[in-house]
Formats: sequence, C-alpha cells, structure tokens
Amino acid sequence: MLAHRLAEIHSNFGIYSESQINGNVDFHIVSDLKQVPELNYLVDFYEAYFQHYKKAMDPSRNYWSFKRDNIARSVDLPFIGRKVVERGKAEYIFVFKGSLQKEEKLSMTVLSCFWIFEDVQPYQSFFDRYWPNTKNYDPLVRNLGITRDIAERSYVTDFARVANHRGIRDMKKCKELLMDEIHLLNPQLVILVGSEPRDAFSHELRLHPEKYMSVPFSLKGVPKKTQIEGPLLYKQLRERLYLLNKEKAQFLSHHADDRDDRN
Repeated sequence: MLAHRLAEIHSNFGIYSESQINGNVDFHIVSDLKQVPELNYLVDFYEAYFQHYKKAMDPSRNYWSFKRDNIARSVDLPFIGRKVVERGKAEYIFVFKGSLQKEEKLSMTVLSCFWIFEDVQPYQSFFDRYWPNTKNYDPLVRNLGITRDIAERSYVTDFARVANHRGIRDMKKCKELLMDEIHLLNPQLVILVGSEPRDAFSHELRLHPEKYMSVPFSLKGVPKKTQIEGPLLYKQLRERLYLLNKEKAQFLSHHADDRDDRN
C-alpha cells in the first residue's frame, strides 16, 4: 500500500514532528480538505499514512526542526494525485524548494492539491489560511502547464525537508529522501522547480536529461539570465508534458482496444 511505503520512507528520515503527525497544530490541511469532496481520497490516504508513520517512528531518532534555513521553515505534506494513489506510480514528480509555512501549520506543497481545479476561487478560504499571498499561484500553474490530468498523475513535494542539528537543511539527506521517493514512484519525468533542487540534481540533469528537467519557480526577483531563459524553459516543459501525456493516452487506448478484441 502506497501510504504505508511512503510513511516508512518519511519516518526513516524523521521529517515530521510528533505534534504534526498527531494533528496537534493550529491548522491541519488534511482536516480542512474534508470539506472538499473531490479530495476525500487524499484525506483517506493521509489517515492511513499518519497511522503507519506513528508505528514506524523510531523514538530514539532526533527530530531537528528548521530554524535558520533561508528556503524552509517547516515541512509540508506532499500532494499525491488520485491516479498515483490508485496505481502506486507517478508519471511526474514536481520538486519545489521548501516550505516557508509556520511550523504551527501543516500545509501541502504550494497547495498543489488544488491543481485539479480550473477555478480555485471557491477555495479562497484555504488560500487565506495557508498561502495568503497567492500572486505566484496562478502564474506558476500556468507556466508549468498544469492540467487536471497532469495533476492526477503527479507527486508534488519539496527539496528541503530534512534539517540538521543547526536547523538548516541537510543537503545529503534531502537528496537521499527524494531519491528514495523517485525509486518508489518510478516517474517518467522529474521537474525541479527553483535553483536549490536544480543544483542538488545537477549530475542527474546532465546525465539523464530525458528524465530530469529544471525550471525557475518565478520570473520575479531572479537574475537577469533566469528572466531571459525562463520563458523558454517553461515552454520546453509544457511541450514535454503534452507529448508524454499524449503518448500515455495512446498507450492506454491501445491496450483498451486489445482488451475489447479479446472479449
């Protein structure tokens, strides 16, 4: 079961505090998502995940929270698309920098659970609670070329999720955690969003460009070089996602025809 396997991986790295796992925080995105019928599958997933995480926790393991890191203040939950839950495999993994959420709130990476909706206005209360400054949300979704189908086949998480005793990200363990997730979910494409994920996976980007791509998080407040190159990188990503999705649809259609012929 995917929820159990992910919980085991995450508990091995001790990425969540006991209060987060037990729901003893001021705001908890999973509890709030019970109000959204189309995301009830995610609520069920995380209820199983939390139960198994508690069982897998090692009481002797030190939990270090983020204190002095410039891209992470806490750790968000990853988003798991419906088809990823059903099949135990992700077609796409999106990796962002880290969560700037306060530790008293347990949110979800860039509120990507709402990527399945074309109009997020009905869910404004969620954004007010977890991401009050949403000026980056719509441009981000548009630049990445996110559609409902892509979202449902995606796993979305952050790079900076393991802190060291100084309260800053442990680069080695952060990458090890992601590699474990990539091995488990076996995606066709890993999209590294932002400079920190890109730099951490520079080796993979160079050796396996068919599986790894990098794009900026935003074109605002970035170096001139990124402002110039960014639009082309976004365009290349959108084209790649379109082709992969088209190939997947053709593959599924072909196999459906084969089953019909056999019947």
